[in-house]
Amino acid sequence: MTRISLLLTLTLSLTAAAQNPKAPLNAVQREMQALHELMVISLVAIENGKTDVIPAAIHKVHEAKGETEKAITSGAWKPARTDATVADFVKTDEAFHDELVKLLRASKQNDVTATTRQLGAVLDGCTSCHVRFRFPAAVPPKKELK
Repeated sequence: MTRISLLLTLTLSLTAAAQNPKAPLNAVQREMQALHELMVISLVAIENGKTDVIPAAIHKVHEAKGETEKAITSGAWKPARTDATVADFVKTDEAFHDELVKLLRASKQNDVTATTRQLGAVLDGCTSCHVRFRFPAAVPPKKELK
């Protein structure tokens, strides 16, 4: 690709992005971004055997949690799924953040094995929460008539 066509492609991409601005993120989405960043930082930290960078990323998630709590309390945010309750989300979220505290402790010890295991528990919490509160409810299979 020539420099001119690369520049043209980049310019067209930026123009399209400017013409189609995305809606601002809500508090929960910002917390999810912080969690995503934590996952990436944690994986790289484990790979390098230097988990001391993880606590700062966890701190960002906990700061974002405060904004999520405000959005929930004000009624500005509710779970995407209509069969999920705010109370159930709050209970699940508290348990999830307890798992983040365990990740914090393991990372502060620079215990790569414990950090890896706890990151797995945190990731499982992410998946469980998305299945329960974000993704559409699974449709049960139809029973076959005999």
